[in-house]
Amino acid sequence: MNYKCVDLKYGKLHLIQTKKFRSINIKILLKDKIKKEDITKRNFLTDYLVLTTKKYKTRKELALKIQELYSLYISSYNTRIGNYLVTRFNMSLLNPKYTEDGMLSESIDLLHEIIFNPNQKNNKFDSNLFKIIKKDILTEIETVKENPRMYSNIKMLENMGSDSYSYHGYGYKEDLEMITEENLYKYYKEFLTKSDVDIYVIGDFKEDEVIKLVKEKLDFKTLKKEKENIYITHKKINKRSKTIVENSNFNQSKLAIGCKIGELSEFERKYVINLYNMILGGGFNSKFMQEIREKKSLAYYINSAVNKADNILIIQSGISYQNFDKVISSIKKIMKNISLGSVTEEELENVKVEYLSILEETYDSEESIVENYIALNLLDLDNYETRKKRVLEVSLDDIKNISKKVSIDTVYLLKGDNNGKN
Repeated sequence: MNYKCVDLKYGKLHLIQTKKFRSINIKILLKDKIKKEDITKRNFLTDYLVLTTKKYKTRKELALKIQELYSLYISSYNTRIGNYLVTRFNMSLLNPKYTEDGMLSESIDLLHEIIFNPNQKNNKFDSNLFKIIKKDILTEIETVKENPRMYSNIKMLENMGSDSYSYHGYGYKEDLEMITEENLYKYYKEFLTKSDVDIYVIGDFKEDEVIKLVKEKLDFKTLKKEKENIYITHKKINKRSKTIVENSNFNQSKLAIGCKIGELSEFERKYVINLYNMILGGGFNSKFMQEIREKKSLAYYINSAVNKADNILIIQSGISYQNFDKVISSIKKIMKNISLGSVTEEELENVKVEYLSILEETYDSEESIVENYIALNLLDLDNYETRKKRVLEVSLDDIKNISKKVSIDTVYLLKGDNNGKN
């Protein structure tokens, strides 16, 4: 597999050459500094663009064109990564060597049509489809409360502070109500000119042909901008955590705990925090699982995950309310013991093996390979060989020291009625 980065006048083209797959995958990333009020508009916009174009006005017309191109796959979605809002347009097509000549060019033509030639008239989007999408987004926003695990996590993050990690990706009803066919089209034009652009292409292709097609057909007008720091740094880390309890009609109580991570060295950010999280709650053999779930039977499930760009660690658990105090006490005790050196050499070696196994799996699919390169570029991570080498350098002292930089900030409990398991 060969990787090459080509400078474009508006951004970068990332070429990943491999004969491992029968398809070619194209990802276009448009990213810019996140604003809370942009989230709902961006969700609305990306939904609209992949459903209708000036040339293919109805869903049926677009579906027929997609079928004509050997049922290629097109999608779009938005994610927040640290201080950035990132929009992805994805296209996956069968390699033209298995179909017919010209399919790559025709497929990129369709991608151009979707991004640059939306279904609009007199500077406003199509009213009929606009109303359908608006109703669908409203339904999605309102049904967030029906997923207790998701809802508890959202509420916990909202209570942690005002940084962008407190924004949730489903959008906001009050912002949705303000969106019109006219102002969404105006936002679309701004979006195309202000966003940083990265294009990733993976598969077995002719390099010169792809570069030529991208330059001809995906000609963004945005100008290169100076990179902003994607990482969120905490201005203040509270010594005492706060606890919020909300009643619900669900049976099982959902616990979400947000921990702020203090300033990390480059080595800690790239390697140590991953292993610390795996030891803490990031796997079946983690201390949370073994102590709280298996040994004490205090939780239906419990896990932790680290978000590097946000500098936070999140703990989630499903519990009976009667065990709330015991679970919190156990979590705090485990975290304290790690800072005192409770991790053994065997535990550390086991998670290193697990980490390397997970790293190896990132090369099993086109999607995971591309996402790996995206993470490398966005988060300034090291390449595969370097990561394999450096993770082995993590010591018990590194785990012990980083544990002292992880502080519980917010405990949120969505209190259930009884001990059911929903």
